[in-house]
Amino acid sequence: MHILIAEDQLISRMILSDHLRKWGHQVTDVSNGKEALEVLFNCGSEIDMIITDWEMPIMDGISLAKVVREISATSHYIYIILLTGRNEFTDIVAGFSEGGVDDYIVKPFEVLELKLRIQGAIRLIKSERALRESNDNLERLVRKQTQDIRETQEEIISRLFNALESRDQETAQHVMRIAAMSSFMGGLLGWAPSRLDAIRAAAPLHDIGKIGIADSVLLKPDALTAEEFELIKGHTQIGAKILSGSHNPIIQMGEVIAHSHHENWDGTGYPKGLKENEIPIVAQVVSIVDVYDALSSDRVYRKGMPFDKVMAIISDSVGKKFSPGIGELFIKNIKDIQEHCETVNYSIAKREENSPD
Repeated sequence: MHILIAEDQLISRMILSDHLRKWGHQVTDVSNGKEALEVLFNCGSEIDMIITDWEMPIMDGISLAKVVREISATSHYIYIILLTGRNEFTDIVAGFSEGGVDDYIVKPFEVLELKLRIQGAIRLIKSERALRESNDNLERLVRKQTQDIRETQEEIISRLFNALESRDQETAQHVMRIAAMSSFMGGLLGWAPSRLDAIRAAAPLHDIGKIGIADSVLLKPDALTAEEFELIKGHTQIGAKILSGSHNPIIQMGEVIAHSHHENWDGTGYPKGLKENEIPIVAQVVSIVDVYDALSSDRVYRKGMPFDKVMAIISDSVGKKFSPGIGELFIKNIKDIQEHCETVNYSIAKREENSPD
């Protein structure tokens, strides 16, 4: 053990040092609390125990103990023994309660008492460090398992996304922008970082039900017939069914979004005709960014609309298709949303550039 002695009386310091070295310990000795702190700041990780006198010049033992406790709270535990000439019970209690000392020895002390106190301290130090190591190992295990679960979640979502991308490259690019814009809108709504991460991962699943739509309808370059549009509308329920029954929060959010992102504020949407706050907020967010991106982007059957026309449609749909709160927030922040989209589009372009043919 490396033991630091803080004692202003030279004779006492020498006696302590001699005994501790004889018992096989490494010893550093100083004459006051300030010097003890300097040693701690320079080689604190090496100090296992401090034996400090209570009454010393510059900084007394209780003041030293308080600082040491703050230091050891974020590093390894340092055992503190207080030397004192005070033998009153109230004084001893004050030393424990105010300074956070672990033990005390009343001066003058017997050598055997000192040895027994040191041996007891060593046992406690080893036990405390074993407990800390066990806790650290447990924390590392929990972090690893949490990361493994997160990676599994992301892999599942990525595989679902890849299944959709293999059928419709336009849809793949679209959902990447939806993910980014949905998270951006969530930030404007003041959502917690964990919820932003969740919607960023879940939003790409909003159209996953299109896997169940025939290519002849999904990839048709011309306008859809009424019958074909009814088939397309079925992607909401198909998507919800694909994602249903999961205990994964992201997949659960994806199910809600897939099912309800075509519901309208005024109740004219599908598949259930939900209205106003019956529509989950995550679906409301995805709904408006989905429409914005769909109108702005080129499709196999039409070119993307000019910005002014897109915003006119969005504005006219507030209170009808979109929640007034969500709609007004979107319109107010459209410039920032556009800039965010440009960043996402650049990322998509780089991804395509680096992809093998």
